[in-house]
Amino acid sequence: MLRKTQLVAENQRVLVFKDQQLTDVLMPGKHRYWDFQNQLEFVTFDINSLYFSERNTERLYRNNPILQQHISHWKLENNELGMLYVDDLLQGVVAPGEHLYIWQDAGAIKLERITLNSTQAVPEQLLNLVNRAGANSATRLIRSEKTVAIKPIAEFKVAKEHVGLLYINGHFIGKLQPGIHAYWQFNHDIEVKCYDCRTQSVEVSGQEILSKDRVSLRINLTANIKLMDAELAAKSVDKLDEFIYKTLQLALREAVGTKTLDDILLDKLYINETVKELVIEQLKEIGIALSGVGVKDIILPGEMKAILNQVVEAQKAAEANVIKRREETSATRSLHNTAKVIENNPTLMRLKELEALEKVAEKINNLTVYGGLEGLMNGVVKIA
Repeated sequence: MLRKTQLVAENQRVLVFKDQQLTDVLMPGKHRYWDFQNQLEFVTFDINSLYFSERNTERLYRNNPILQQHISHWKLENNELGMLYVDDLLQGVVAPGEHLYIWQDAGAIKLERITLNSTQAVPEQLLNLVNRAGANSATRLIRSEKTVAIKPIAEFKVAKEHVGLLYINGHFIGKLQPGIHAYWQFNHDIEVKCYDCRTQSVEVSGQEILSKDRVSLRINLTANIKLMDAELAAKSVDKLDEFIYKTLQLALREAVGTKTLDDILLDKLYINETVKELVIEQLKEIGIALSGVGVKDIILPGEMKAILNQVVEAQKAAEANVIKRREETSATRSLHNTAKVIENNPTLMRLKELEALEKVAEKINNLTVYGGLEGLMNGVVKIA
């Protein structure tokens, strides 16, 4: 004879198998069995873990009404998921198509079914509930071994002054306004592309370009752009920023390469106007408005800079000589006119002589006068 005693704690349930067939479910307490031929097997479960999971769970539940008295079962369709609550607290998200077996005595169990629709949108209140419970993670997803662990909800933030484009399984669904947006991503590929709708500056810097006369120039260009049609931009090009940069870069090279250095330096607005003319329609076709283009710097090679400095210096020296000769000519002409006036006016001539005498007298420290003032005047200044 073989007598077996089985103690079952309050949080435990024990399945009794005889010859590998389920015969009983033991509740908390002490249980005694006679096992003369060692046919009994006892399997202990902790109901605090909630889930009844065995290799043969589905068959055991289906074929044993005694087990059905202790376990609740739910079957989800492939187009619905579940929100599992225990004692009104969210435990997690149940993946679509799953069978769920839970010990009834684990608490007040409730499963809320959610049918997945075409947009897969998650209401803000439900999103907050899932996030507060920490259930939006692959590790918290309630699933069987056959189901891949994924994050239940895909969250996207569209920033202020931005617009989002929603794609589900590669198909464009609609535009998203600034804010938080969330979507169930079971059996679906969710993607949101965000675009800045403000005016932006694009820098095309450090471009080494040969002019028509084969002078190497380094040019920095700035362009101001604004996105006007996000859907058109997304449909037209894959990498928008890269496309805009290359379009401006090629236009800049074309504008510089068709002009000589002298032409470029003489017409400082040529590059701006030419680049704008070349790219404005191209950008418009992908939903981008070009509001302005400007060259920030034109940097010459060292030897070319020295040559240009010499040219400028020579030009300035020539201009200075012209100005000097012009002033000398003007002064001579003025002196000639003065001489003609004095020639016909003895009194004016006398005044000029007195002015000259006054200037000479200013430089003399001592003056001895013989014959009085009249003798001095007659001896020094004679009027014809």
